[in-house]
Amino acid sequence: MAETPKKTLRNSESSLDHVVVSTPSIEVDELLAELTDDSYPAATAIRPSSLVRDWFNDLKRRASEIIQAPPSNTSVDQDDEFLLVPASGSESPKSDQLTDSDQLDVSMMVNINSDPVVEIMLENRIVKLETDLKACELEYEQHIDKLGKELQQQALNYENEKNRYEKKIEHLDDQISVLQNDISRNKDYVPSCRKDKIRIGELEEKILSLESQKSLETCEKDKRIKELEAKIMSLELDDGQVTKYPNNDIQSSSAQGYTCPLLKKERTCCLKNDEKLSVEQIERYARQLLLQDGFGVGGQCKLLSSSVLVVGAGGIGSTALLYLAASGVGNISVMDFDEVDRSNLHRQIIHRDESVGRNKAVSACQTIKALNPSIECTPIEGEITFENACEIISRHDCVVDASDNPRTRYLINDACVLSKRTLISGSAMGTEGQLTVYNYNDGPCYRCLYPKPNANEGCKTCSDNGVLGPVPGLIGILQAIEVLKVITGNGTVMNDRLLMYDSLKCDFVNIKKPRKSTKCPVCSESSFIKSMADSKVATVALRGPTGLEVVAKQTPSISKDLEISCVDYNALRNRGDDHILLDVRVKQQFDLCNLENSVNIPLEKLDNRLQQIEELSKGTKTVYCICRRGIASVAATQKISKAILDG
Repeated sequence: MAETPKKTLRNSESSLDHVVVSTPSIEVDELLAELTDDSYPAATAIRPSSLVRDWFNDLKRRASEIIQAPPSNTSVDQDDEFLLVPASGSESPKSDQLTDSDQLDVSMMVNINSDPVVEIMLENRIVKLETDLKACELEYEQHIDKLGKELQQQALNYENEKNRYEKKIEHLDDQISVLQNDISRNKDYVPSCRKDKIRIGELEEKILSLESQKSLETCEKDKRIKELEAKIMSLELDDGQVTKYPNNDIQSSSAQGYTCPLLKKERTCCLKNDEKLSVEQIERYARQLLLQDGFGVGGQCKLLSSSVLVVGAGGIGSTALLYLAASGVGNISVMDFDEVDRSNLHRQIIHRDESVGRNKAVSACQTIKALNPSIECTPIEGEITFENACEIISRHDCVVDASDNPRTRYLINDACVLSKRTLISGSAMGTEGQLTVYNYNDGPCYRCLYPKPNANEGCKTCSDNGVLGPVPGLIGILQAIEVLKVITGNGTVMNDRLLMYDSLKCDFVNIKKPRKSTKCPVCSESSFIKSMADSKVATVALRGPTGLEVVAKQTPSISKDLEISCVDYNALRNRGDDHILLDVRVKQQFDLCNLENSVNIPLEKLDNRLQQIEELSKGTKTVYCICRRGIASVAATQKISKAILDG
């Protein structure tokens, strides 16, 4: 008899101490080995379940044939191997206890072909296999769903990336076309000065830079598209047998990339007059569109079709511009003649360190276009004047006054009244700020509150007295909110109130403004300011902008005999000539930096301290005055000279 492995079966129903089981059939033994060794094929999430099912059906058929086979007379020979199976509570016999087979009760041997225990074991194993098979099929279906979702997400990413690069390239094309048109219009012009030649050279260099940038963007776009297509192809190969998605020819279309049909349907929102929001606009302003009470889709369309002028791209204008652009004001004009200085950056957050020396209007527009390329932003490199104010303001729906001097405030107010435009005004100094709205719904204007301009008004500036960075930023944000309310007609506009903010106390105070004045020089029926020429006569004495070119115009003149250059004064100090150096800047500026042995007497205190200067000079030492920009020092020299002449 051939040697066969021993199998152990427990018969819990037997009352015998031991049950002897013989396994003479090689076929039965192989079947049991295949069942107990867990050698059936593993059904993984990427292996078709049909392999497992075929193997399982074959195994079931073989087990059925063995169970249903007729009993056979099995003889027990001395060479047969037996195994004692202990009943419940008894111990299994040792292998050395089975050496003498004559001692076994052969009459109790059980034929495996008719043993009910084996039959139960096979049935239990079949049930387990069916359970495992169902688990494999469920896991396989889950994996298919996962691959399908990944495929759809990659298709969405592909479409978004493609649209983004196409818009960026289109924007670069537009910039190149504008610059080329600019050059073509002036191609017959012979540059007469070095400045014109430099300008033309800059334009040509900018065109080359834009073309190079366009080429890089195109390469980056192609590279990104290939990466997305490769990812989609990989997902399609993993999910090759999925047929429940709309595109059945996924593998054949993988080279072009798979796009979900839902992505091809443009999401539009129809409004009155057939106005529509694009997909990009809906995505960008989604959170704003959810608002009610006058905002939402209708309000957003009003913003996109509006035009706002912001005068001043400094501390207040920075945040106002950023939020107007982010909110979707369709056309923004930025007007500023000044250049970015590094001392501006702590509060004028629309500019960057690399923008130092660049015109503020140009720098602000570059930041705005980077933030929201879907809107129009126009830089106006120049000062707003009595001659150009009405023409510029009349092109816009409302004006944001972010200037820093009283003359410009009166100028803008008069131009807004004459052009019938709303003015959103804000100011900040030190740790305080103010905000209000003028000329809204026939409300009061700036001259209604301040009818008589004071030549001494607004003498303080941020450069002289300092400012806490976030204060103008907060005022600019509040201005942006008022602009949104004016354009959309939503909320209560601050045309009848003046907001005063104290940052050190975190205190907001609303002051009721007086009604429109019946004696206002510009907005009343009895007004005498009928044009900007009249406005100039009434306002020209006030302090204006503090830019470098404007400062030169405002600098009072003195005799050449009373002037000294920095080079000559340095030589005087090096020689050791006895003199008095009078620094007439404010104390804060003096503490920042000063020359050795200088005396600090601020200009506004000079009249009361002339006696101190006389004591220092003792009538023999020359007094040299110094300040930041040469304005205060000239004024100090005039005062001292007058005091000497008056005796």
